[in-house]
Amino acid sequence: MGVCRPAPGFIHSVGPSLCCRGARLPASDRPSHPVSAADLTAARLAAIVESSDDAIVSKALDGTVLSWNAAAERIFGYSAEEMVGSPVYTLIPPDLHGDEREILSRISRGEHIAHFETIRRHKNGSLFPIELSISPIRDDSGSIIGASSIKRDLSERKRALQTSARLASIVESSDDAIISKTLEGTVLTWNAAAERMYGYPAQEIIGRSIYDLVPTDLQTEEQTILQRVGRGEHVAHYETRRCRKDGTQIDISLTLSPIRDESGRITGASSIQRDISDRRRAEEALRQAAKMEAIGVLAGGLAHDFNNQLYAVSGFAHFIGRDPGLSPATRQDLIELQKVAERMASLTRQLLAFARQQVLSPEILDLNLAVEETLPMLRRLLGSNTAVELSLAPGPKWVRVDRAQLVQVLLNLVINARDAMPEGGAIEVRTTTHEVRPGRVLDRMKAPVEAGAYAELSVSDTGSGIAAQHLPHIFEPFYTTKEVGLGTGLGLATVEGIVAQSGGYIQVDSKVGQGTSIRILLPFAPEPTVKPRSGPLPGVKAKSRGRILVVEDEDPVRAVVLRTLKDSGYDVLGASSGNQALKQLEEIGGAVNVVLSDVVMPGMSGRQFAAELSRRYHQIPIVWMSGHSREAELQRGQVTADEPFLHKPVPPELLLDTVAQAMKRLTETRG
Repeated sequence: MGVCRPAPGFIHSVGPSLCCRGARLPASDRPSHPVSAADLTAARLAAIVESSDDAIVSKALDGTVLSWNAAAERIFGYSAEEMVGSPVYTLIPPDLHGDEREILSRISRGEHIAHFETIRRHKNGSLFPIELSISPIRDDSGSIIGASSIKRDLSERKRALQTSARLASIVESSDDAIISKTLEGTVLTWNAAAERMYGYPAQEIIGRSIYDLVPTDLQTEEQTILQRVGRGEHVAHYETRRCRKDGTQIDISLTLSPIRDESGRITGASSIQRDISDRRRAEEALRQAAKMEAIGVLAGGLAHDFNNQLYAVSGFAHFIGRDPGLSPATRQDLIELQKVAERMASLTRQLLAFARQQVLSPEILDLNLAVEETLPMLRRLLGSNTAVELSLAPGPKWVRVDRAQLVQVLLNLVINARDAMPEGGAIEVRTTTHEVRPGRVLDRMKAPVEAGAYAELSVSDTGSGIAAQHLPHIFEPFYTTKEVGLGTGLGLATVEGIVAQSGGYIQVDSKVGQGTSIRILLPFAPEPTVKPRSGPLPGVKAKSRGRILVVEDEDPVRAVVLRTLKDSGYDVLGASSGNQALKQLEEIGGAVNVVLSDVVMPGMSGRQFAAELSRRYHQIPIVWMSGHSREAELQRGQVTADEPFLHKPVPPELLLDTVAQAMKRLTETRG
């Protein structure tokens, strides 16, 4: 046949009747003597060589190829006719020829080379990795005459290893925990994200049961999930809870897939786990914010209606108090009634502050007095098992802040302190003077605090304290260490925003198991020439008479306003609606100096009435009244920032002062 061209020694070693490709010689060329056992052994070996998946090649010590099996043809692309008798260097990149000569030299010395990885060239010119195992070929005398080489193509293995390495890198760098486990729950693999999420290093958790991460009440759930995976199901985005090493529970989303062996049998589960605790907290915060918004709307509505009725009560009490014939006992009763009305007015102001519908305007106020005035509301808020203790430094502490925002700060800090003491305890609210030296840096501040004297407000509790890892994050929006449903993560963020807007600073001191103290530094403000006081503002008696039209749908409120103005020398007209007011104006030819109108009225709204009033009588000024705050009405577009506005209940002096100012502006405009 002429395709094998084996060396004489090689023919002798495999038997005279077989070639290296395993083909039998023609019948005419076969030996006539019976086939020996050696020949049968050689035939079997030749068949094994020919059917091998590895390239099996023999070559002389100078590199000439002597035999070439079918696998060699598949791997290298050369047929036996092309390669037998050719130099093996045909298959070797030029830069590796030296390696091949060294290999043949070692073989000639009788060495064996096992599992040597190198590069070879395909007939099409492409390079690919192979693994070589080479042994010497000896003749009958034992002399080494060549080399037998088994060559395994490593391309698929290398690609598989590269793919595996890429997948392993992806798994290891993933932000999600990626875990594999048996169907019984034994952990097999554990990536870095799993370690971060659960707190267990891989060497500690691999080999343990996945049930160590599952809360007691969810063990059956995990069994059901593994049973589903065992049946070949995929479980996607299943939300549940798991336990960290420190015992805390986190909300997670699971996606599980079956792991199969080479035969397709399911042997385990691959699980991708994502910590959704932050998302859950954000969702809860949004729900809580929506709830608070609804409560705020309700609170604002209640305050509006309550203020209307309260205006009538306080107004009529004021009229009664002007009667000189009252007995001392009756006058004392009336004074108590007016005090109750003032406390009720204060309560509605706090309700509006809670609803965030209070007018936001900084004022110079005494910090001590502001804290004292908030104390009753704080005590009602906390309940009987938590006490609030005041420790106020002597003398006024004048600061420039928005009163409603200050109330919000106190509310948030006290609520946080209460939540840190679920079994109850004492909360201390303290004020003092804090001197800041030049270059002083507070824990919360990266830059030095401006030197000088500050009014310090601190709220301290004896609760659980804040762990060190949480301290840097407590002022971040939506960050909370409370259980889901117990906090929005907005309280301290709101506090920091208010303090920053007021030019202040925050210092936090906390020890786990001992409690927390949050200290706020507010810059001192100059003492006002006229000290603020609670109660009605001093009024300005009207110096000029005029005609005032009062538009108010609440009969008692309208009666109080009309009487207050009339008793002060004004001519007054009253209307219960916008339409009625326009009709009266038409009857008198628009002869009024000022219109005093409610904002919220049935039928024609205050804004609609104002538009029609301006169209018909553009020179008549309007003064608004509302049980809602100015800010709330501004947000609803019912009033403008430059229009006079009275927030019910209106002290008589403030009412008269505002009307007088409107009359004065009208006179100046016409003059």
